Amino acid sequence: MPAPQVHLRAEQDGRHYELTVHAVDGGHQVELTGSDANGRLLTEWRGTLPAAADLTAIAQLLASGVAELTGVPAPRPAATVEEQRARHANAARPWTAEDDARLAELAAAPGATIGDLMRELGRSRGAVRSRLEKKVPGSPLLGRTPAANC
Repeated sequence: MPAPQVHLRAEQDGRHYELTVHAVDGGHQVELTGSDANGRLLTEWRGTLPAAADLTAIAQLLASGVAELTGVPAPRPAATVEEQRARHANAARPWTAEDDARLAELAAAPGATIGDLMRELGRSRGAVRSRLEKKVPGSPLLGRTPAANC
């Protein structure tokens, strides 16, 4: 039986990238190639990672190393749900009918701000604005700049 493998492709700004990962004894063989729109090879990399490798840490190291050489900031890793909930208690939780009713009630209060709704609902600015657009589309809070909504 052949070893399991994954083959992924991505394109950005006319450049084409292919990533292939093969299971090998005790780890993963990784191959990455990149080419321009004319098919000219831009990058080629091969290596083996142990099965227990922390891929998130490896990706962060790679991005940080390139960032230091190029001066281009490395992307920040996405926050875990636990980290999000440390800031917003209801992050990544589904909105309930009660949440929607409370959102509409709070949004209609004189002098209400997005910041008020964030604190009361335990949600991020993006979550509150997105839900307002869906459930209370005429809310005056949607027309204000973020700085005015704190």
